[in-house]
Amino acid sequence: MAENSLIENDEENILYDLLVITEWPPETDTQQRGNREYSSSVIAKAVTGPFRLILHYLWYSPTSSFLPPGLVRLSNKQINWQLVLSSNGKLLAVVQDQCVEIRSVRDDFGSVIGKCQVPKDPSPQWRRVAWSYDCTLLAYADSTGTVRLFDLMGSELFVIPPEVSFPGDLSCAVAGLIFLEYTASVQWSAELLVITYGGELKSYLVSVGTNQNFQENHSFSFSSHYSQGITSATYHPGHRLLLVGGCEAGDESTSKASCYGITAWRALSGSPHYKQVTSYEDDVNINPKRGFFRMPILRLFSRQADEMDGVFRMSLSPDGTLLAVIHFSGRLSLWDVPSLRQRATWSQDQQPGFEEINPEWKTSLERRKKIKDKEQYYPLVDVSWWSDNVMILARCSGSVTVSSVRTLRNLLGKSCEWFEPSPRLTTAYDGGFLSLECEVKLAQKRGRLESSLSAVSSEDEDADDGGDSDSDDESSAKARYFGYIKQGLYYVTEMERFAPPRKRPRTVIKNYRLVSLRSTTPEELYQRKIDNEEYGEALSLAHAYNLDSDLVYQRQWRKSTVSIASIQDYLSKIRKRSWVLHECVERVPENVDAAKELLMYGLKGTDLEALVAIGNMEDEGRFIMPGDVDLDDLPYDDILSEDEELDIKKDKENKKRQELLDKVDFSRLTLEQKELCRSRLKLLCYLDRLATYEEILGGPHAAEQKYDAEFFKKFRSQNIVLSARDYARESNVQALDILFTYHGTELLQHRLTILCNFPETTSPHEYTILLPEATVGDNGELALIPWDEQRHREMDWCEVEECRDPELLRFRSAAPSIQLLTDWYQTRAKDIEFNSRQVDCALSLVRLGKEREIPGLGSLCDDLVTMETLVYETSCELSLTLKDLQQRSDIDKLRLLMKNSSSERYVKDSFQWMVPFLHRCEGETEGASKSLLREYLVSLSQHDLTLPLIIFQHSKPDCQQKIIGDPDQLMQVALECIYSCERDNQLSLCYDILECLPQRGYGLETDITSSLHDQVDKLEKHLSVVEVLEKHGLQKPISFVRNSQTSEEEAKKLMVKLCRHNGRKTPPVSETVWRGLLQDLLDMQQNVYTCLKPETCHQVFVESLLCSSLVENVRLAGQLMHCSKVNQDVPVSLSFRGKGYTTKVPYDNSVELVLAAAREYFNSSTTLTDPCMHLARACLQLITDCPPAIQEELDLISALSQLQDFSVNILPLQVRLRSDRLSLIKECIAQCSKAYKQSATLLNLASLLRVAGDDGSSRKGQVLTLLAEQALQSPDFKASYIHCRDLMSAGYSAAWDVCSQLGQCEDYGDLQARQELLAFSLTHCPPDHIHGLLAASSDLQTQVLYQAVNYQMEPASSPPGDETDPAKSSPPALGSSVGKAGDLLHRTTAKTMEVLTTTGMTTKAVLTAVSDHRWWKESINYLRPLQGHGAGATSREGACENSNLQRQGCSPFYQDLIDDPYVDPSQDVYSSYKVVLQEDFAEVLLRTGKLAEAKTEGQTLFPATEGPISSLLLPCAFPFISQGHTICGELGTQRGE
Repeated sequence: MAENSLIENDEENILYDLLVITEWPPETDTQQRGNREYSSSVIAKAVTGPFRLILHYLWYSPTSSFLPPGLVRLSNKQINWQLVLSSNGKLLAVVQDQCVEIRSVRDDFGSVIGKCQVPKDPSPQWRRVAWSYDCTLLAYADSTGTVRLFDLMGSELFVIPPEVSFPGDLSCAVAGLIFLEYTASVQWSAELLVITYGGELKSYLVSVGTNQNFQENHSFSFSSHYSQGITSATYHPGHRLLLVGGCEAGDESTSKASCYGITAWRALSGSPHYKQVTSYEDDVNINPKRGFFRMPILRLFSRQADEMDGVFRMSLSPDGTLLAVIHFSGRLSLWDVPSLRQRATWSQDQQPGFEEINPEWKTSLERRKKIKDKEQYYPLVDVSWWSDNVMILARCSGSVTVSSVRTLRNLLGKSCEWFEPSPRLTTAYDGGFLSLECEVKLAQKRGRLESSLSAVSSEDEDADDGGDSDSDDESSAKARYFGYIKQGLYYVTEMERFAPPRKRPRTVIKNYRLVSLRSTTPEELYQRKIDNEEYGEALSLAHAYNLDSDLVYQRQWRKSTVSIASIQDYLSKIRKRSWVLHECVERVPENVDAAKELLMYGLKGTDLEALVAIGNMEDEGRFIMPGDVDLDDLPYDDILSEDEELDIKKDKENKKRQELLDKVDFSRLTLEQKELCRSRLKLLCYLDRLATYEEILGGPHAAEQKYDAEFFKKFRSQNIVLSARDYARESNVQALDILFTYHGTELLQHRLTILCNFPETTSPHEYTILLPEATVGDNGELALIPWDEQRHREMDWCEVEECRDPELLRFRSAAPSIQLLTDWYQTRAKDIEFNSRQVDCALSLVRLGKEREIPGLGSLCDDLVTMETLVYETSCELSLTLKDLQQRSDIDKLRLLMKNSSSERYVKDSFQWMVPFLHRCEGETEGASKSLLREYLVSLSQHDLTLPLIIFQHSKPDCQQKIIGDPDQLMQVALECIYSCERDNQLSLCYDILECLPQRGYGLETDITSSLHDQVDKLEKHLSVVEVLEKHGLQKPISFVRNSQTSEEEAKKLMVKLCRHNGRKTPPVSETVWRGLLQDLLDMQQNVYTCLKPETCHQVFVESLLCSSLVENVRLAGQLMHCSKVNQDVPVSLSFRGKGYTTKVPYDNSVELVLAAAREYFNSSTTLTDPCMHLARACLQLITDCPPAIQEELDLISALSQLQDFSVNILPLQVRLRSDRLSLIKECIAQCSKAYKQSATLLNLASLLRVAGDDGSSRKGQVLTLLAEQALQSPDFKASYIHCRDLMSAGYSAAWDVCSQLGQCEDYGDLQARQELLAFSLTHCPPDHIHGLLAASSDLQTQVLYQAVNYQMEPASSPPGDETDPAKSSPPALGSSVGKAGDLLHRTTAKTMEVLTTTGMTTKAVLTAVSDHRWWKESINYLRPLQGHGAGATSREGACENSNLQRQGCSPFYQDLIDDPYVDPSQDVYSSYKVVLQEDFAEVLLRTGKLAEAKTEGQTLFPATEGPISSLLLPCAFPFISQGHTICGELGTQRGE
C-alpha cells in the first residue's frame, strides 16, 4: 500500500519552468560530408570485411577494434559537450572542446569557479568525466583512454596514460570512470576505476595534497564474459556492486539480465578482485548450461537489421533499488537491484511519443530535410532520474519527458518538452535537473541568393544523406564495382591514392545552452510568466490554480497606452476596486477620448450599486459595475420614437436610483463608502474640467487635435480661480468666458479680481463680454445683470446636500457658539484618533483647545492622556481605539495600564502610569483614587501577592515617596489583600506585607486606627496558624483560617487533617515531632480556634496517633488516655509531662477512639497476617479492663484465626459485615467433613462471632443442630445422637427436625435412643408433623416390644450351655417398619393364628404369618415361673470360662471400662436383679398384639379371647387396656382421617 501510494503521488503532473542558466558564445565548426566510416553498401562490406577481419586478429587484441555498431551509431549522435553533476548536487562539470568548466550551485550554476584545460579530442563524444565521492576531485578521460585528474580550481594534478593506444581505436576509450572511497590507508585519498570499451579494468590509488601521486592497485578483464567488449558501467556503493553492460549474450540458458547484456560483479578485497554475482533468474533457473565452450560469432557481413542489441546507457535510481537501461535498439528496461530481476521493459514502438518530431522543424527550412529520415531520431539517447519512481528520458529528436516507471506516462503534461537534438541530462537535484543542448545552424555564405543557398543546402543534405553512392544513370556497373573496391582499399589501408574525391566541407554555427527544468509552485511560475510577458500562459495558470488574474491585466494595462480598447481588454477585467479607481483618478491618457472613457469607467464603478454592495459587505473589494437598465418586455412590433424610448429609460433610471438611495444611510457611511464617494466627486470634477477643456480648445473635434495631456493633468488639479487668473493674464477672453459660464459658482464672486489681472496693454474692447453690466430693474432701480451660468451635466447624487456628512454641516457657521466649539474640538479629536490612530495629534488639539479656554474638554483630555500612555509607553494592543477605551470602566483602564509592566519596572511604572491616572480619576470623582487602588490591588492579590507587596514596600512609613500615603488606607488595603489571596504558598509574602504596616502609635490616629491595629494583631495570629500548617506540610490560604475560626466543625476537620497528614509522612516522624504537633494544636486552639475545647485537641491528637499505622504511635497514644475505669493507668511519659500533657482523654472517649481505630485497621486488613490486624490488636489491648465492646473486637480477631484453620478464606471486612454469622459456621462445616467431632471448637467460634447475639443457649442449639446434621449425613449415628442428646437436654426446640431424622433412621440400631429422639420431636414439632412422627413412634415401639419378646423367648429355646447376650439378641435392622415387624413376629407367633395369616399380603399390615405353630404355647410358658434358670446355674455354666487366664478379671462395677473383661461369678451381685416379671412380659405380649391390630386398622385381630390366652393374660391386662385402647384409638382415628 505504501508503494502504491508513493507511485500515485509520483504520477501527479509536475508544474515546471524552463530557465536558461547560461548560453555560450556561438562556435563555428566545419563538417566533412560523405566518406562515412561504415558504408551501407553490401558490396563495400563484402570487399572490406575480410581485410578488416585479418587486421583485427593480426594487429589488435580480440576486443580492441570491433565496437558494436549500435554503440557507435548512438554515441556519434550525441553532442560533443558533456555535463556531469556531483553527487551532492552542488558542483557541475561542463566538458567543452578544450576545457572543462566547473560551476557552483551558489549562483545557480551561472558563473565559472574553475576551468580545466584539456587537449582537443578528435572523438569528443567518447570522453568521460566523473566526480569523486567527496566532490573534491574531477577525473577526465579522452577517447584515447588518457585520464587526467583536476581539483576544484581547475589545476591538473597528474595524468594516467593508457597502456596501449592506437589512433582511431575507440576500444581504448573509457566506458566507465568511477571513484570509490578508499579507507585501507590514509596515504591514498580515493580509488579510481578506469574501464575501457575493450573490457579492461584498471584500479588506481590516487593521492592529492602535498604528495600528489597515483599507483595502480589491480587490474581485471571482462573479455572472457564480453567477447565484444563492454558498453557501459556503473557502481552501486550500497551493495558494492559493479554493474556492467555489453552486447546481448544470445544464450537461453543464462538469466534474462545476462541475455540483455547486464551483469553484476561483487568487489572483493583480494584477487581476483571481482566476482560475478548470480541474478535472480540464475538462482531459480534449473536448465543447465550447454557446454563449457562457445564458438565465437563472426559476422563478416552485417546489416542494420541484423545488428546485435546491447546496453548503451545505465542509470541507478536515487535509492539504488532500480536500474534503468537504454539499449541500442531503442528498448528501455527496468531492473531490480541487486537481484537484477526485470521489473519492466518497453520496446521502442511501445514507448509513448517515440515518433514525435519537434513541431518547429516543420517551419524551418534547414531542418525540414531531416524529417525525411525521422526514424533516426526515435531512439533514446540519455536516461536519468527525477525521483525513486520517476525517470527523465531524452531522445535523439530532442524530446525530454519525465515519465513514471510504471506506465511511462509523461508527468510534464500532454506533450514533451523540446530541446535541440540529443541533449545531455543530469540527475535531478532540488526539484529540477539540468540539460545541455546544442543548436546547429548553417553559416550564411557570401554572394548567394537565398534560392541558390536553398538549392545548395538541399544538395548538400542529399549528398550527406546518400553518401558517395551515384546514380545508375551516371556510371556503368563496372565503374561502380571498381569504385567499391577502391573505397574498400581506402577503408583498409587509408592510402591517399585510393581516397575518394573530397567534397567541400560545410560551415556550421553551434550554440550551446545550459537549461534548467525545475519544478515550481504555481505562484512562482505565475509571477515569472508575467515578468517574461507570457500573458497567455500566465492566464492559463491563473485559471488552473485559482490565482489572482488581476496581476496579468495590471501588467498589461501599465505597459499599454490608455485607449478605449485597452480599457475594455485590460482595465475592465481587473477586479480590485481600489486599484482600478486609483488608475482612473491618477492616470491621464494621451488623447481626449481615452481620457473621457477612463473617467466614465471610473464613474460606473462608483455608482450607487457599488455603494450599496459595500454597505452590505457583499463587494469583497471588487470593482462593481452597475447593471444595465433594460426596458420592459415590449412587443416586437411596437415601435417607439426615440424621445419616448429615452423618456422611458430615464424614468427607469430615476426610479432605480431612488430605490438605491433609499437603501443608503448617509449619516452612517463606512470608511470604504466615504472613500468611494470622495473618488466619485474627484472623477466628476475631472470630467467637468475635461468638458471645460474641450470647450476651451474649440469643441470635441478640435480637442482631438489640440489636446495636451500634460496641460490637462495640471489644469484638472489646479485651483479654478488660479486657472482663471492665468487665462486673464494671457488675455484669453474665450477661456474666461467658458470658465465663468460653467464654473460660475467658484469664480463669479472673484470676477472683478480676475478682470484686474488682464494686462493693461490689452484693449478693454477685447474682453467687453466679460465686463459687468447694469440695467434698470422692474422696481426702477439699477441692478447687475447676472451671468448666464450653465452646467455640463445634471447634479449627481453624491453632490446633493443629503449625501454630504451631516456631522460637518452643523459646524457651518460664521459665529459658532461656545458649545458648538466644544463639540467641534471633541469630534475633531476623535476623528483624528479614529482615522489616523495618531493619539498625540488628537491630544495636541484638545490641549490647544483648553489653552484657548474652550470648556468641556477635561474628560476627553484625560482619556487621551491615558490613551497616549497605553499606545506609546505600555505597548498595549494595537487594535485599541479611543472609543473602546471610553467604554471601559476606570478599573479596567488601570488594569490595562499596568498589564505589561514587569516586576522589575513595576515601581517606576506605578509612579509614571498608575499614580497620574489615579490623580486624574480623583479629579473627576472624589474618593475614586482610593477605591480604584484598593480594587486593583485586591484583584491582583487573588492570584499573587508579589506585585501588591511591591506597592506596600514603597508605601512604608519610612519611604520618602509613597504610593499609598495614608496609614489607615495602607492597613485596610493590606488586610484585604492578604485575606483575598486564594493561593496557599504566599505566607512569606504575607509576612513581608505585615512588616510594611505601621506600628501602634505611628502618625495621627483616627476613629478606625485602633480597630485596624487590632485586625493586624488578629492577622498575625492567623499567619501563625498558617505557618504551623505549612511547617507540617499542610498549606492553606489565610482566608481559610479566618473563615473557619468560628466553626467548630471546620476547626476540628482542620486539626484532624493536620494530624493525619503528619501520620502519613515517610519516613515516620519521631516522638519529638508529635510532641511539637500537640503543642501546635494547643497553641492554635488557644490563639485562634477558641471554639474548640482543649480536650477535643487531645482527642484528635490521640486519634491520629492511633490511626498512624505505627505500633510506636499506638503505644504513645495509650499514654495519653485513661485505659481503665479504676484509673490504674501507666504514668504519663516524661516527654509528655508539662503544659498540656497531663490532661488525658477520658475513659469513655478512649474506648470510642480505640474501637474506631481498631475497626478501621480491621476493615482495611486483607488477611489475618496483615500488619493492620496487628495494629488493630495493639489498639484494643490498650484498654486494660477490656469492656464488652473491646472484647467483642478481640473475639472477632480471634475468630479469624479459627476461620483460617477451617480453610475459610474471607476478608475481615466481610466477616464484620456478615449479618448472618451462622453462615460462617456453615462454611466451616462445609470445608471440614469431620467438623462434627470438633463441637467444642465450633461452639467457641460461634461464641467469638457472637452468633445469635448474647443468647448462648440459642447459639449452642444452632451450632449443635448443624453438627448433628453433618454427623447424620456422614453417617456417624453415635456422634449425631450425642449432639441430639445435648440439644434435648438443653431443651432446644428447633432441634426437633434433626432429632426426628435420626429417630427415624433405620440404620441406627439403638432403639431406646431413637424412642427418646422421636419423643422429643413429638413434643416440639409443629402440628403438621405430628401424624408422621406418631406413626414412626408406634413402629419403633413395636420393634422395642418384639425385641423384649424375643429376649424372653430365646433363653428358653436355647440349648443348654449357650448364653446369649440380650444386646446381641435384638433383631436385625429392618428395611421397613411393617416388614421387619412381621419378621419378628414370624419367629414368635404360631401358624395356627388365622387372624394373622393374611398380614403378609398387604403393605399396611404390621404382623405377618409365621411357621412356628407353638408360639402361643411357648409364650404362655413364659408366664409361668421359670425352672432351672436361676443364678446358681448361670454361675456354674461360666465357672470355667477364664481357665486359661486370657481375659482381664475385674469387679462387675468396672466391666464397662475394660475391653473383653472377665467377671468373677462369685462377685456378680447384679445378675440376681435380672428377673422378668410375669406381668411385664404379659404386658409386652398384649401391647405387641394390640399394636399390630391397630397397625392393620383392625384387619388382623389379636386372639385375646381364647381360653388359655385370656385366662393367662387377663390378670395383667387391666393396666394395659387403657393405654392400648388409647394408642389404638389414636391410630385408628389417624388412619380413618
